[in-house]
Amino acid sequence: MHINPLMPLSRDNLLIWLKSFSDQLSKGTLILDFHDKSLPILHINNDFLQLTGYSKEALIGENISILNGQKTNLDLYNELLYSLKYGVSNKFTLLHYSKCGSAFWNRIIVHPIRDEHNAVEYLLLTCEDHTELELNKMLSKLEHEVYAEIDNGDNLQSILTLISEKIESYYIRNVYCTIHLIEHQNKTKSIGSNLLPLHIIRQLELLEVASYMGYNTQAVYLKELSLTENVTKLFQDHQLNLVKTSWTKPILTPQQQISGILTLWHQENTELKQDDLNYLNRLALLIQLAINYAEQKLELQRLAFYDIDTNIPNVHYFQKTLKQWIDDGNEGFIAIIHPSEFNNLVDLYGRKAGDDLLRQIVERLQQETTPGEEFIARFSNSIIVANKSTVHHLKTYESRLQPLTFHPYLINEKKNYITLKIGVSNFHHASVVEDCIHQADIALTKARSINGTNVALFEEDSNKKLAEEMETFNQLVYGIQNGEFTVHLQPKINITTLEIEGFEALSRWNSHVLGNVSPAIFIPIAEKTGKIKDIDSLNFKTVLSWLQKRVIEGKKVYPIAINISPDYFYDVDFLKDIARIFEQFNVPANYIRFEVTESIELVDFTKAKDILQQLKEIGIESSIDDFGVGFSSLSYLPHLPFSEIKIDRSFIKSMKNPGVYAVVQTIIQLAQNIYMRAIAEGIETEEQLKMLQSMGCPAGQGYYFYKPMPIIEIDQLIDLHMVN
Repeated sequence: MHINPLMPLSRDNLLIWLKSFSDQLSKGTLILDFHDKSLPILHINNDFLQLTGYSKEALIGENISILNGQKTNLDLYNELLYSLKYGVSNKFTLLHYSKCGSAFWNRIIVHPIRDEHNAVEYLLLTCEDHTELELNKMLSKLEHEVYAEIDNGDNLQSILTLISEKIESYYIRNVYCTIHLIEHQNKTKSIGSNLLPLHIIRQLELLEVASYMGYNTQAVYLKELSLTENVTKLFQDHQLNLVKTSWTKPILTPQQQISGILTLWHQENTELKQDDLNYLNRLALLIQLAINYAEQKLELQRLAFYDIDTNIPNVHYFQKTLKQWIDDGNEGFIAIIHPSEFNNLVDLYGRKAGDDLLRQIVERLQQETTPGEEFIARFSNSIIVANKSTVHHLKTYESRLQPLTFHPYLINEKKNYITLKIGVSNFHHASVVEDCIHQADIALTKARSINGTNVALFEEDSNKKLAEEMETFNQLVYGIQNGEFTVHLQPKINITTLEIEGFEALSRWNSHVLGNVSPAIFIPIAEKTGKIKDIDSLNFKTVLSWLQKRVIEGKKVYPIAINISPDYFYDVDFLKDIARIFEQFNVPANYIRFEVTESIELVDFTKAKDILQQLKEIGIESSIDDFGVGFSSLSYLPHLPFSEIKIDRSFIKSMKNPGVYAVVQTIIQLAQNIYMRAIAEGIETEEQLKMLQSMGCPAGQGYYFYKPMPIIEIDQLIDLHMVN
């Protein structure tokens, strides 16, 4: 609306015109006398009377301060007075009160009206009820604050407390606000602002929640409280402003179920208007949105930070927590706790059994956990723990872990005892989370190599050793694929005649990166990684190729003993591979002897016997290698079709010891008794040779006779021996 502030009229005529103009406007208007310091009201139109509920008689001669009330912003009111006093055009939105005490947001526009001499004579104020608009603005502001709190990770109770406080602060009426959430089995959770003590909120809950549980979910319920003695006393006892009425609005889920109740407790008798009704409806919707949003965020956090199957914190949550500890300057240790029987239980009962086991371990750990001092999470098929104690207190922690294995775990309704392997590393202010976990994992590998429940602490050498093993494995794979493995042969000597009677094939590896790698290094790695089968197969083919060449050339051929690992021996395709390779090279089977360690009988005695028998049927003899070091049962030996027993070099080396001498003599005699030959390994001195001769040992090998040699040198040795 545009009003021309300059009117070519005298003061008296100007007032007459203004009154007529004011009465024609469709919004509330006031005419104030600019020349009177008290700025009295000279005229009011009917729209203003309807807006405020006052009569003309009550307003004429008063100033606009008659509309002020308890929650009117005095700073903003003083700005309005300044504009009125100096005749400045301006706009204001003030909280004003009608005659009955109802508050409303009054949108005031100040129009200075000038006479024919351009002097301000009067002030025309237009007034509109902007309550709905202002309440909507406040709700929008509240929504932004609520969502900001949710994004900051605040819990639902903090968010709803914020809503209660903001309602009390923003709302045009003097109210207390309470929110009662209805949880499972109609249990309630009481929330309010800091103006009301919690125990009062809980007592108010008894009045509100029980009353409205079965009411119309769309309605707002009014209650007259001025005569309710228990409510009056409740507020008087705590020196709070008395409440006279309450407005209650059910909070609904998207499925139209009551999830809570919002109540505004009024400090005066107040009429419920449409604006109030709209406000309550939007508040209830905002609260439900906050509940939904918070629940969704909690669910997302649960999915992000908790293992779905066990509800135990996951490794991501662990890393986040440990990083915060490290950033805060804490120090302590990490322990990865692995139940040795995990895989067996999963194989027996399914993956849920593994989940149940880890959950029960965590429950036992948490019984002695100090909040804030220890954090427990799932780490694949293990548990990982961060503890703010230093590694110096590790013994104390070990004593705490030991009872975890004293009592059985109930898995699939069966009691199961377990053992634990535990790898430990430390952390401090300069640690990197990933490195700490990696180091604990390395220590766990060390702990797994020892039987029973065991704790291993990370050592720097462990990391170096692991790196070396990894590099060896990488080069080993390359070496197998690129012909870096060769065979050396060591002669086996008839101890009586000192003539060569055969050879043992030994694997050698000359890496293009690592150089000559000792069998003591690469064989354990090959066994651990499953590559030993490839090496065994290569050795077998190399030996057969050499034998084939000598047979074709009509040269002397000796039996060759080839070591076969348990992995290859028990492979489902072992016998097929052997038959196929023999067919490829067309070498008589009686030129080959397989050497297997005595541990094969402990893996599967029946299967071992069957495989050895099938080898014997095709003409391949077998030897039991390193006899005496594997603690095998002697009762098995007569039932397995071996033709040789190889006495381990550790016995030969210590034969000066009478006890060891007796053991060697017993093994030789045992072999004779069950129709086998004894072969002594590692003969290095003449004295050892004579001892073995005196015992009647038929054959042996060692550096005293020959070291292992490349095949080309063996060719020369045999050919020279034949000439001589």
